[in-house]
Amino acid sequence: MSCWIRLGIEPTNDPDVIRGAYRALLPQHHPETDPQGFQALREAYEHALRLARDEQDEDLEHNDPVPARNTLIEQTMADFAKLLADPTRRFDPPAWQAFIDGFSSLSLGDQEQISWHLLYNLMEAGPLSHACVQLMATHLGWENEVLRLEDPRQADEFLESISEPDPFDTRVMKHWSAEAQVEALWFARNLDYFYHNRPLFEFESFATLHTCMPFPDDQAYIQRLLAQLCQAGIGNTCFFALIAEQQRQAPDDIDLLYMLACQASDTGQVELARQCWTRLWREHQYPEAARWLLNLYAKQQPQRLPLLILAMDRLDPVYEWPQDLNDPGQTWGSPSQRPETVTRLFEAARNEHEGIAGIFVKWRLDGKDELPLLAWLLDDQPDRQLQRLYRHAWALTRGDSGLLRQILDEPLGDDPLEILILEGFKYQAEQQLRWLNQSPLALALTAFINSPSAHPQLPEVLREDSGSPVARDWLRRVRSYPAATLPKLTELIKPGNLMPEPYGVQLLSELAEAGIELPRPPADDGLWTWHRQNLFMLALIDEPERWLAMVPTQLLASLPYAPGHPFAGLQQLLLRLQSQQGNVNGLLGWLDDNDPLQHFISQRLLTVQQALDSAKLPSNLQLYACLEHDPHAFDDDVLGMMVLCGILYHDPSLSAEQHGSLLRRISTLTCPDAWFEPFRSGLIKGEPVRPPRKVLEEDELINSTLFYSMLDALKNLARYGSAGVPRAKVLKELQRGKDYPGMDAGIRAALTALLSWSERLLLANTGSQPVPASHLWKLGSRLGRKGYGVQVVGSVLLGPILTLTASTSLGQAFFGLLFFGLLGSATLRRLHDIGRGIPTMIIFAMLLPFLHFLPLVLLILPGEPLPNRYGVPPVHQPQDSLDSGLQAALRRLNGQ
Repeated sequence: MSCWIRLGIEPTNDPDVIRGAYRALLPQHHPETDPQGFQALREAYEHALRLARDEQDEDLEHNDPVPARNTLIEQTMADFAKLLADPTRRFDPPAWQAFIDGFSSLSLGDQEQISWHLLYNLMEAGPLSHACVQLMATHLGWENEVLRLEDPRQADEFLESISEPDPFDTRVMKHWSAEAQVEALWFARNLDYFYHNRPLFEFESFATLHTCMPFPDDQAYIQRLLAQLCQAGIGNTCFFALIAEQQRQAPDDIDLLYMLACQASDTGQVELARQCWTRLWREHQYPEAARWLLNLYAKQQPQRLPLLILAMDRLDPVYEWPQDLNDPGQTWGSPSQRPETVTRLFEAARNEHEGIAGIFVKWRLDGKDELPLLAWLLDDQPDRQLQRLYRHAWALTRGDSGLLRQILDEPLGDDPLEILILEGFKYQAEQQLRWLNQSPLALALTAFINSPSAHPQLPEVLREDSGSPVARDWLRRVRSYPAATLPKLTELIKPGNLMPEPYGVQLLSELAEAGIELPRPPADDGLWTWHRQNLFMLALIDEPERWLAMVPTQLLASLPYAPGHPFAGLQQLLLRLQSQQGNVNGLLGWLDDNDPLQHFISQRLLTVQQALDSAKLPSNLQLYACLEHDPHAFDDDVLGMMVLCGILYHDPSLSAEQHGSLLRRISTLTCPDAWFEPFRSGLIKGEPVRPPRKVLEEDELINSTLFYSMLDALKNLARYGSAGVPRAKVLKELQRGKDYPGMDAGIRAALTALLSWSERLLLANTGSQPVPASHLWKLGSRLGRKGYGVQVVGSVLLGPILTLTASTSLGQAFFGLLFFGLLGSATLRRLHDIGRGIPTMIIFAMLLPFLHFLPLVLLILPGEPLPNRYGVPPVHQPQDSLDSGLQAALRRLNGQ
């Protein structure tokens, strides 16, 4: 399509007609709504102007030359060239204004004629003062006339660029050289460009280039540049001195304080920077101050970093609460943390700080695993002040009013970091005390727990999800709850449903139901001691195995439990274990289930592995409980579990209900082999049939000798009771099998059950005193080798003499019977000492006429060192006490 058709005019060489047609059609083709139409119109317009210009040039070639331009116009352009070339006026707005004032001598036509020449000259003139050019652009109205140009886009861009203000007052450069002017203006504008349009690291890279140039004396520019350098983290000693002087003159100006802090930081003046940032945080809670201080102390004192993070968590204070318990405002002021605090804790966690810092951060983030933190807090640490600060940090979440008041009473000291930490802690403790003592929901919980009524009422809102956060934060406080109301409270508000679960509350409720109540906390300096005692007790009850492995051995002895404290008896037991074996490992066997507190701990140790590792043999009741709580421990050893169930089934210390459960368990076990059914039937009857040795050795990989000894011991105990307790030799063999780590768990547990049964029967005789050798008539007692030798020698020497010297046959019969009676008594008591009874005595009497040396054999054989069914070992005979249990005695005898 022809450009003339597109413009809607006849062909012409008049540019004004072409421009008029273009402007008339321009509203119909807006660049945004009709970009293609606008592009076509624009191309037609530019093409028409080129055709008109070409036609004018052809006319000039054939016509007379055009007269010279107006002299005033030429003079004006010459003056403008001089203005641009003069360094003293090029960047001086008054000089430009004086030049513009000279336009008054030109006609409007002349002004219009030179207007575009000036514009094109300025576009190619290099660095200029935008303020100067704006004076001329405003006077000549370029912004409104730019569409009259052949290519307005370039002019538009130029006019848009000069609309931005100059970086500084260019008049200050009027006495500089042209080179210095250009360099300074170029550098300043590039700084502005990088600051406003590029990342700060690119701004920093450009600003720190090594260069030398004059600096404009413009205070506004200097202050703006200072702010930019501070934000980019660029330090400069000259600027630092300038800011320091300004801040000294205006010490309360927060902007100057901020810039001084930045410059001190960036120039390496750490102590001054710390003072400035500390003041910015203390007076204004400035976020960047917090970030700088955290970064500083993360390097200098990383173990105190979590404390500072927590101290900088300042929520707005709350002084009043609505009386309506359903109002959401009830939760205001309850313990919480700001999002940036959580973020800082996550950053600290990623850095994986060692020691207490890492432990505390982990606990603050999940709120669950508190034991590592308690283990550190309850023990005496080398850095007592650090421990005290972490104790306060723990108390902000877990402490009741007493510990919070201790935070408020804590002196600030001299260390700047500790002052910051304690200031934050005091702020939070004060808010939490207000919440505990004034908020209606907290008061409602306090009233419920302290109510003397048999049926106290809890507000309905606290039983709902909306009230659970308040209930959770109130329940997390370690306090002494009344035993009468705590179970009722935990029944209404189930701690296990709260996130995070208030540690120890459910356990305290269970203890209260068992009649165990914590003593009331003191109001004096002994409050923390009260917390140490009870936290240690709760941790031990909750996770005994883990807790004992976590705390040092000296911690238990450092806790002064009063005689009336529920934990006092268990503490003495643990201290006795420490003195005997150097640790408190293997606790299960030492616990007395008749003691409520020990029963709670025992219930948490009921695993088969714990029973096998116990330093003292657990009772068979405990083994049965382990079997019930840990049924999958024997999945790989069905035969061993079957024998274990058989032993427990025949133990009379278990109830009939437990016997029935064991019988059902044995009955459910099956095996297609021919030997299995007779074995099971015999096991149930107490007379187990020995499985084939090949099955034990090859299929089950069990030592057949040990297995047969175990079955024989079971048979004797089931048939004879205390008379069937195995001899020390057999007990030692069973103990070696139990302690062998390669033995299957089921067999080890079965051996443990046999030893425990035997121990119970043997302990029934440990209370008796050794029978003197002279008590010849006590045939059920034991006689040592020395006493036996004396009695045998006496009988052999005195018996025949007295018999022969007797004057009558009746006397001879008496002394003969006395001789045989004394010899028989000594022999029977000696057999008792080596674990034998009347059957062996009969065999001995039958063999004595043929083997006259048999008394000598009894004199050589050692007696059993352990108590047996005939009592404790004789006086002056080596013996092994059962004070530490049968297992410890057997291990000593086995040389372990």
